[in-house]
This record gives sequence, C-alpha cells and structure tokens, in this order.
Amino acid sequence: MSVDISSPSSSTYKTVEDLGPPEKAAEGVLKQYLTEFMSTRLGVRRESNVLSASSKVADDGKLYYEVEVNIKSYASNNELAVMPKDRVQSLEWDRRYLTVLGVENNQLYALRLQTPERLLSEEEGDLRRVMDSFRVNKIQA
Repeated sequence: MSVDISSPSSSTYKTVEDLGPPEKAAEGVLKQYLTEFMSTRLGVRRESNVLSASSKVADDGKLYYEVEVNIKSYASNNELAVMPKDRVQSLEWDRRYLTVLGVENNQLYALRLQTPERLLSEEEGDLRRVMDSFRVNKIQA
C-alpha cells in the first residue's frame, strides 16, 4: 500500500475530472504501472487489463475515481537460449492493482493497493475497506 502525491510545483488539478472520465484515468493508471514494471531482462512479457473504472462521491462530498487493473508477467527461465523452443515463457506473477484517485490542494493523490490474484478473495474485504476510507484533506499553508 502506498499513497502517491503529484508534485506541487507542476500540479494544477482542481478535480479528479481533470483526468477525464474514469475510463480514461484508468488507462493512465495502467500505463503508469506498466512503465514502473518495465524490465530490461530479455524474454519478459506483460499482459494487462483494466478491470473496472468508476467514480464515487464520498462522505466528504468530494469526487474520487476507483480503478482496478490486472497485470501478469511472463518470463523465460532461459532467455539467452538460441532456439525459440528453449525460451518458453511461464507466469512469473499475476497481481491485482487497486487505485483510488482524489484531488485536493491542486494535487493528485493516488492510493495504491496490490495483492496477488490468488489471494484476492481472502483479502478483498480489507482492501475495499481501505479504499472506502481514503480521503484527501485540505492543507492550510
């Protein structure tokens, strides 16, 4: 779990809608994750999907976007093999990334949660409670 905050010197966000509709924001979230997970290893392949993108008005009256993506990473255990049949890729990891986006203080705040897909069913309740509790607050300078 982490919270990312955009730079105050380069941020001019007024509302989360500045990112576009939730679906467009979800594509940006997915692109950011894929950029972070870029690999210089040979033979690595990533599959990714936006699973959901929605908006909600929380009890603080502010609009938030909720985004869920899945990313799978495949790699070869013999990436330097000459013959393609010797470079078979297998699943390295399969993860669910849950993100809540909110704007305050002209900055974008992103709550980022992740879990292996195989553990999602047992952790989902806790993850949803954390997502539902996320709020951005005005900071007085």
